[in-house]
Amino acid sequence: MIEPTEAPPTRRAGPRVARSGPARVAHLVLSLNVGGLERVVLRLLERTARDRFAPVVCALEEPGALAEELARLDVPLVTIPRARGLDAGLTVRLSAWMRREGIRLVHTHNPGPHLYGALAAGLARAASLPGGAGPRVVHTKHGRNYPRQRRKVLVNQVASALTDRVVAVSDDARAVALEVERIDPAKVVTILNGVDTDAFRPGDAAAARARLGVPAAGYHVGCVARLAPEKDHATLLTAFARLRGARPDAHLTLIGDGALRPALEAQAARLGLGGAVTFAGTRGDVAALLPAFDVFALASLTEGISLTLIEAAAAGLPIVATRVGGNPEIVQEGETGLLVAPGEPEGLAGALEAVAAREERAEMGLRGRARVVERFGVDRMARAYEDLYDEVLGR
Repeated sequence: MIEPTEAPPTRRAGPRVARSGPARVAHLVLSLNVGGLERVVLRLLERTARDRFAPVVCALEEPGALAEELARLDVPLVTIPRARGLDAGLTVRLSAWMRREGIRLVHTHNPGPHLYGALAAGLARAASLPGGAGPRVVHTKHGRNYPRQRRKVLVNQVASALTDRVVAVSDDARAVALEVERIDPAKVVTILNGVDTDAFRPGDAAAARARLGVPAAGYHVGCVARLAPEKDHATLLTAFARLRGARPDAHLTLIGDGALRPALEAQAARLGLGGAVTFAGTRGDVAALLPAFDVFALASLTEGISLTLIEAAAAGLPIVATRVGGNPEIVQEGETGLLVAPGEPEGLAGALEAVAAREERAEMGLRGRARVVERFGVDRMARAYEDLYDEVLGR
């Protein structure tokens, strides 16, 4: 593993170092812990053309569980920790690091890194040689970013004013950027998240079920998501208990972990689900496990555009998901899956039962895979970002 290093504090930075060769691109994240945003960053790094761009990852909290993948990708990692609350000094430290390392473009992920990264890049440009040379800024808006919280909307507006381009990962995220945050439309572009459709594809259901240690027969419902409040596994468990009344052979597998696991396990016990629910925890072999399922379910209360939904569709699974965020951009109602209102277990249970009864269930999944191959390929995503980098850098 490439060991993360903490950037040493620097009070004074000299002129920005002129670099030849590939443009240095810094990806600013909070961490590389398990999550959709983090996996998108890693897949983008994996496919970045190294003859054109030299990426580095800067974490503002901790390296995270997925940071080990950077060693395989030969991408350096630096940690520049932020203090609790508003850390004005972080902007100075980041700016000094950007100038010292000759960073030409800063790609931020998440609102916190966006604010600090945009301010630091602006400071680096102001302190650079005459002519305004210094790092440019691209920000990816991976989710809706709290459109009902005025203070957070204001923070996004300030950061976006100092940003060259804001990337929305869905039409829904684009609408929030334009209609709520009032970002200059000339700055906003849409680049859909992408997945590796060679890795995520239909497979052997029996082998996948054996790998998970779940029953070989029955109607298998699967979900891959962090056990966090916004994913609303509680509603999914309640819906599944109702489904079991109509389909006693149904089995639910939850892949993912989080602070809510003990509460969700207790809920499953109260609902009398016993051995009908498997808590599989965090798994690194999700692509090999998805073929175990007959349907993929996601009960989220909010989403940007769900990477796990795209992966499930790429694996040829019909989907039942809530009608939130970018989910309707992945799931075509009645064609590749069914959409339901969030927080309503009756509707979710009914949709899961309806999919179970469909004779063309497999065809629904294959139509979903065809849509992913057409619109959500990871190579398409990577090329779109590289073209955007070139545009922002004026190359």
